[in-house]
Amino acid sequence: MNNRVEYKEHIGVMKEEVINILTSLPKGIFIDATYGYGSHFDYFLNNCHHLSFIGFDRDADAVINSKPEHKVFKLNFSNIPDFLIKNKISNLSGILYDFGVSSHQIDSEKRGFSFQHNSDLDMRMDQSQYKSALNVLNEYLLTDLIYIFKNYGELKNSKQLANAIFNNRPLQTSNDLKNLIKNTLPPQNPKYIEKTIRKVFQSIRIEVNDELREIEESLKKVKKFIQKDGAIICLTYQSLEDKIVKNFFRLETTGCVCDPKISICVCNQVPNFKFGKSKKIRPNISEINSNSRSKSATLRYGIKL
Repeated sequence: MNNRVEYKEHIGVMKEEVINILTSLPKGIFIDATYGYGSHFDYFLNNCHHLSFIGFDRDADAVINSKPEHKVFKLNFSNIPDFLIKNKISNLSGILYDFGVSSHQIDSEKRGFSFQHNSDLDMRMDQSQYKSALNVLNEYLLTDLIYIFKNYGELKNSKQLANAIFNNRPLQTSNDLKNLIKNTLPPQNPKYIEKTIRKVFQSIRIEVNDELREIEESLKKVKKFIQKDGAIICLTYQSLEDKIVKNFFRLETTGCVCDPKISICVCNQVPNFKFGKSKKIRPNISEINSNSRSKSATLRYGIKL
């Protein structure tokens, strides 16, 4: 079933695993920080009657096409704490972050997220912002492109790819970028070439949407709004996202870091969260077979002390 912006029915990733966490949370408000299709949101409403839910998404399409009975607001991750302060919400039961690009954005033939569709070089999750993939590819300094490909795509040939783009401007479409990458790489395994194309697209998307800073800033700010026994739940889909989340929980669950040789603690550091039953949860085979997007998903969560 599609609606006016071609939203298709979508299965939320690891819904059962998330519900198992939600059922034990204290009564109160729970935030779905990445509303998307609303599939997680709907499932939560139907299975967790002790919680009330608020949804957020930076993509106007998601908000405009949300169900009338759902409370959904257009905001970036980093702006959620400001919303909570403005609305005098100080004790959340929890929050779910479903990071990465949404299936609707990937599936769209007009948004430029996927190299499998020929479209304008856009990649904006929030289409009201100025910066797009077109700006990044055609206006950034060579050194900036190298940095993006090396750090956001983890590409060993970042200099070679950046030089190819810099010397073949302007690029206008996703096919322009895809074909340039193919022509730049030496003849080799087609799977490696496709993997490289995916990483280039990923790195540009991360830069356009400032994704990693958004994750870090939101986690850092929202933690103080979680009530005792509440949870921060994160779904990641690639190593850069997962590294940020893993480091966040490692820091928040760590107590004294003083030298063991010192008899008295002087750092005064106490843990704010504890790990859930598992530090890292992966989707089961049945879900991976029925929902390919879940294949790369990792779920991590912490409980407020």
